[in-house]
Amino acid sequence: MSDAERPTERAAARAAELADAAVGTVTDRTWGSALSRLGQWADELDHVRSLPAAGPSGISAGTDGPGPAASGWALVKAAATMATVPVTLPVLAVSARMATASCKNRIADFPAHLRAVAEGRPPLLPSPRNLRIPADRRYVITSDLHRCIPGKLDWPDRQQTKRLYASVLETYAADGWDLVENGDVEDYWMVGGSTWGAVYDAAGLAGTVAGPLGVSARRDVVREHLDRIVDNNAAVYGVLRDGFCADGRYHRTMGNHDDVYSDPVIVEHLASHLPGTEMADMLMLTAPGCGDEHGIDGIAAFVAHGHLTDSWNGPGYARLGRAVTWLATGLDDLPGLPDVDGLPDEETVEQLLRRGARNRLISLDSRFGGNRRGDSLDEERLFSRMADHRPEVEWPWLAFGHTHFPMLWPLNQHGEKVRYANSGCGVLRGAFSALEWEPATEEFRLVVWVDERTGPRRVELVPDGPTLRPA
Repeated sequence: MSDAERPTERAAARAAELADAAVGTVTDRTWGSALSRLGQWADELDHVRSLPAAGPSGISAGTDGPGPAASGWALVKAAATMATVPVTLPVLAVSARMATASCKNRIADFPAHLRAVAEGRPPLLPSPRNLRIPADRRYVITSDLHRCIPGKLDWPDRQQTKRLYASVLETYAADGWDLVENGDVEDYWMVGGSTWGAVYDAAGLAGTVAGPLGVSARRDVVREHLDRIVDNNAAVYGVLRDGFCADGRYHRTMGNHDDVYSDPVIVEHLASHLPGTEMADMLMLTAPGCGDEHGIDGIAAFVAHGHLTDSWNGPGYARLGRAVTWLATGLDDLPGLPDVDGLPDEETVEQLLRRGARNRLISLDSRFGGNRRGDSLDEERLFSRMADHRPEVEWPWLAFGHTHFPMLWPLNQHGEKVRYANSGCGVLRGAFSALEWEPATEEFRLVVWVDERTGPRRVELVPDGPTLRPA
């Protein structure tokens, strides 16, 4: 090729690059514009459906149902699911077996993983963001709050915990506590439940089908979803911003239902609502003056959502759990069927507060990584492995959420106490459970906050062998 031809070739290549960029920009703008219009349409429909009455006739326009758009989309999903059952069920079973076998290896590596993280070495498991916070501060730890959009997916509203949570947080903030929201805080797995919920589902699927080309589209959908979650929980986010973020007392970990925060772009958007938010996979409550050189001995507690060794919901396996959630929330929108969400009722809370609750580690079927209750975190296997690799003194506290079952010093299958605490969840009926870290004793307290006519009431649960009982 002559020297004269090279500039021409370079110019042609540059023109092609600019053309591709222009097409991409037009595509992004077209997608963004379409998503914005769909969102506006969905919001208007959902708003009309939420009104208590329509017109002079006084006929109610409000309804507890998801609406015709969501129900129609659910019918389409149900038909597609039924048509593909002969293929999807065997694939799901094989995937579950493979994930369970792989997760056993992850459990085997878990003690060494904790040591590596405590010593500042690269983690052995997919938990790259491990942050130290001082153990000499008081922390209230909540998890599994499942804040979501208006409609059937608004579990805090349906369980009547939204105002309760905001009120209790104001009390902790005024008293100088730090707050850790320990995963499954905003819910991105549940779909449907309203017109926007159906749009979110369909748009997310479109972005997924597009593969790598759909990254920008998926981010747009997630950002739109987060904005609506924040608007729908404005009082809570106001307390988080003013009471905790304002002076650096707000801490976050990622769970499975909010695993979109593995994307720094989405974390940045969350921080636009909660300034200063830094997302962690695990927090290490570190003794004063201790660092990497002190290893495990310098850690008072590890705090993580708890899904890392879950064969249905952990990093790398989450497609299984997401598929089940996608199907279940879709079935919830089908007209004429009872709810399948499994939310705790008043009787469950009454039993917890009067007679206590089970305080034993969860065990699973070793073949499929589950049990009849639907659990998928094998606590028994995990803590057995940790016991086999105990440090010279003892392991630091391990504080999880994820299972929705509160625990404190639970018993293992041999009747031995395990240094483990679980915060339970934020969607009990008219109540939520939480952990309180007391730095003076380096111990956790397990509490339940109950909404009563006279105001929020705090009930402490204490371990009594295999049972948790009100103090």
